[in-house]
Amino acid sequence: MSATAPVIADQLGKDFREGFLMRKKSALESVSFTIQEGEIFGFLGPNGAGKSTTLHVLVGFLRPSRGRALVAGRSPQEPEARRFLGFLPEVFAFDRFATGRGLLRRFDALSDRPVEGRDERVRDALEAVGMEEAASRRIGTYSKGMMQRIGLAQALLGDPDLLILDEPMSGMDPATRHSTRMVLCARRERGKTTLLSSHILADVEEVADRVLILDRGRKVAEGPIAELGEARAGAVVFRDDDPARFDPDLAPLGLSRETVPGEPDLSILRTADTSAKNAALALLAAGGADIVSVTPQRAGLEEIFLELTATKVTKGTDLGARSEGEGEAS
Repeated sequence: MSATAPVIADQLGKDFREGFLMRKKSALESVSFTIQEGEIFGFLGPNGAGKSTTLHVLVGFLRPSRGRALVAGRSPQEPEARRFLGFLPEVFAFDRFATGRGLLRRFDALSDRPVEGRDERVRDALEAVGMEEAASRRIGTYSKGMMQRIGLAQALLGDPDLLILDEPMSGMDPATRHSTRMVLCARRERGKTTLLSSHILADVEEVADRVLILDRGRKVAEGPIAELGEARAGAVVFRDDDPARFDPDLAPLGLSRETVPGEPDLSILRTADTSAKNAALALLAAGGADIVSVTPQRAGLEEIFLELTATKVTKGTDLGARSEGEGEAS
């Protein structure tokens, strides 16, 4: 793996000890991935999968029990590595009595950036999230969505090369979510990198170049969404005056017809098995049916996610069994 990539995780593992007997539980096991420059990388998984633990390793809050992580070619424990990134955690608490603008000025000062240009950096961050008009209000008066936006603004301060976001769109209305996606896409056009962890799969599907799915602390899938959903299903639509006559020959292929209400001569066959589809097409053609369409269908991100994780998260194994908000990153 190239050491110049913005993020490298190589066989990451992280263990925690909990309970009276301090038994060891693994939150991450052998997780590897590389995020390329200028990429929006979706980071997904059910609660307790290890997402927040991974992010906390990448920003230097936690040390891995096994493997290594690199940010801009450096260990996340090195202060220099953190100069390249902005981070929005899933759970955060800001000074309720500070104004939005005052809070950002404080974070900018803590980052050790020069005083020169501070006002411009704060203004740019506020504009990016549409918070200019509310910047003079106390944070204690902000709604949940406004809190998320000011949190995102602090992560955007200084226009970091790498942005790591944990549930950034929680509590945002549809218009604000749309504008946030546009911010991430605009950063990508300028060669900036974003790691986006979210349960709002529609947002991830719309902007991510690639996704990684975790389940119980292990990587179960990684790649472009189109490739992950490739060849999941296909549909054959045909017409025939007596479509039921094909049923005895379709059954051995594992196929059953779906009927279309109001159109008794129209039927649909669905299968992800290419050989079964081809055999059905040959059967229908030989029987004189009218083939209306043959359509490959790709699974959406939600379908992929549920297929890879839904049947596993109920098994109750120790690996990754803790909730995201409880023991993972404590």
